[in-house]
Amino acid sequence: MSSTDHVNETKSFTFGVFPLGLSGGPDGVAAGPPDDFEQMGLAMKRLQGDGEPLLIRWYISWTGAESTEGALQHIGQMASIPASWDMVLCYRDPRGDVNAWIDFVELVVTRYGNHLSNVQVTSEVNLVGLPEAADGSSPRAIEALVKGVIAAGRAKRESDRNVSIGFAVVPEIDPHSGTFWPSLAKLGGTEFVDSLDYVGLDMYPDVFGGRIVKNELASATEQLLHSFREIALPIAGIGPNVPIHICETGWPTGPERSEEHQSFAIETVLRTAYANRFVLNVTHWELFTLRDADSSKDNIFYQFGILRDDYSPKPAFERLCQVLAELR
Repeated sequence: MSSTDHVNETKSFTFGVFPLGLSGGPDGVAAGPPDDFEQMGLAMKRLQGDGEPLLIRWYISWTGAESTEGALQHIGQMASIPASWDMVLCYRDPRGDVNAWIDFVELVVTRYGNHLSNVQVTSEVNLVGLPEAADGSSPRAIEALVKGVIAAGRAKRESDRNVSIGFAVVPEIDPHSGTFWPSLAKLGGTEFVDSLDYVGLDMYPDVFGGRIVKNELASATEQLLHSFREIALPIAGIGPNVPIHICETGWPTGPERSEEHQSFAIETVLRTAYANRFVLNVTHWELFTLRDADSSKDNIFYQFGILRDDYSPKPAFERLCQVLAELR
């Protein structure tokens, strides 16, 4: 059955954003001036306009059993703030204690499942070599993904919570040739798939994997989405009825990366995702990120924001305000 058989004309489309001036890259975490929460709130209000509240993406790094209590306290603080939270539970335990990880995931869902919109179990397990940015380098990472999702689904049912459970990965050129998707199929199975409310894709066309000619960006974005839906997900037995969330997408400024092109790139990726929302069952689009980590540094990981680090807007901010108002 093709994904075109699952068109749902009543499906809503949710927009979100990661609001902090932070980014994980090959050289570690890119950071700069501290976040100004008042300025952040004003910018988020502008983006939201008269539409539904923006989904706020937030990352929690779990580094082992000893970090559980602190991580739970952090999540509790966020959950106490009335907002739509997309909570990412990052599996960063160098010892690979999957049993303690399962306990942590279950506690998050049981305690806070009615105060969070989404709980993402692990982050980019299929990306290795970037321990500050992805979970793929942590021992037993695929096992943590599968068992974590199953545990989250079980906790959701047993505690009667309404949070959505999922995971997110990066695109792969040839999903059949790598080890991730076949391993996921082997470890997963029906219980894993039945525990999923969504699958996430962190996609950065024209950023990672080579530059793309301007007039080909839309088709390249559409190809990424089709490949994920029609090639990668079926390997793990994940069907077209499971929604796709675009959990991260953005375009950094810097040398040879103009602010004007950022505006074009972000709008193009958004409109392409929105245009495919029915045929590919895409329901969410989240921007990475609201603010630059440090606008004075040329490294692209410091300039992903649609605001500069002093919260002055780049052209992409004003344009995104207009596009969101149009599409919502």
